[in-house]
Amino acid sequence: MQRNERIPLRTVRRERLCIVMACHDAIEAEQVGALVLQVNHGVLVTYRKAQDVLLNRPAGRVVLIILATAEEPQAVGETLAWIRRHWPHCPVAVIGDQGGGELEIAARAGGAIFLTRPVDPEAWESMVHHVLDVGSRVKREAELG
Repeated sequence: MQRNERIPLRTVRRERLCIVMACHDAIEAEQVGALVLQVNHGVLVTYRKAQDVLLNRPAGRVVLIILATAEEPQAVGETLAWIRRHWPHCPVAVIGDQGGGELEIAARAGGAIFLTRPVDPEAWESMVHHVLDVGSRVKREAELG
């Protein structure tokens, strides 16, 4: 080997796993953030409005999107359509104050699950742990070959 020749180093590409949450309630964001810290694998990226996700896409691999805003059902529907074009297989949850209304219809038509407030802490935990554990497993498998 010549003196100036560089040895190629194998680098492991580490993608940051992201949970994206558009919310207007700081308590809901704190609940999800605490669960992300508990798993210690991934980050929570928060936005004020659902449409802000369109304007400022997060870096990293998005593994869950939570829309917990007070926006109109039409705006949520448009955001869901955009999300489905960019992250077609990503699970999406829409949080609303009551079920059976236009927001729930828009959520389900956009391929999202719909939960009503207050969201049970076990439901938050189930969503976060599932996507971060699955994402971690997929990431480990990719690193293995």
